[in-house]
Amino acid sequence: MVIIVPMFMWSDIKSMVHYIQKRMRTREALKIPFAGQWPRLNQTHNDREWAVVPAPYGTPLNDVCKNKSSGTDTCAHELWVLLDLAQEWSTHSSFTARLSWPASYPADFSIKVYDSETLSAYLGINAQTMQPPSLQNHQRHRYARIRVVDTGVLTPGYQAATTQPAGPVPVPFVLALEPLYFGFLPPSIIPVLGYIVVAIIACCLALPKIYKHLESIALQAKQELATAGDRKCD
Repeated sequence: MVIIVPMFMWSDIKSMVHYIQKRMRTREALKIPFAGQWPRLNQTHNDREWAVVPAPYGTPLNDVCKNKSSGTDTCAHELWVLLDLAQEWSTHSSFTARLSWPASYPADFSIKVYDSETLSAYLGINAQTMQPPSLQNHQRHRYARIRVVDTGVLTPGYQAATTQPAGPVPVPFVLALEPLYFGFLPPSIIPVLGYIVVAIIACCLALPKIYKHLESIALQAKQELATAGDRKCD
């Protein structure tokens, strides 16, 4: 098979290939210099609990910590987490981040995940260019921004209302990071699916015996009804 490329298109194709290669190198070679100070989730420690003070009631989530100028600025209503997908997770291409908090804390959360390129563009910083061997690890780093806003009044718990603090109460939450098998299946669901499969197999094996038993009972009842009918006729 021969593919003919017109000469007037050749320069455009070369420019497009060069642009794609440049974008790929940029996406994989950037390092956020201060992200190493952020808390980290990885294969060894894939879940962790934090507590963040929520923004005042009525604040739109998109406006929480909106006036930050860089990632080094601190804001009490948000948390940045480094998601390390390298090392033992290097064979996985899809992941899920799950965030949960107690229902007794009325709050609304926002979680957004950045890669190095989009984060550096969002914060307006110049990311450092990495060279091997550190490039391979940093190209699989993602950065989660978690923001929280108050949505109501705390429900009374085991403490009396008079003992609750007058200021904002930090909202505890757990963030869990898991790889996805086959691109959609988290490992925490696999045991449940295993039980379901075992239950289905057990039902398939037991149903024929149950059906035969019920059939024998129905035949016996039918015979008894027929015998009773014959006796009435006599």
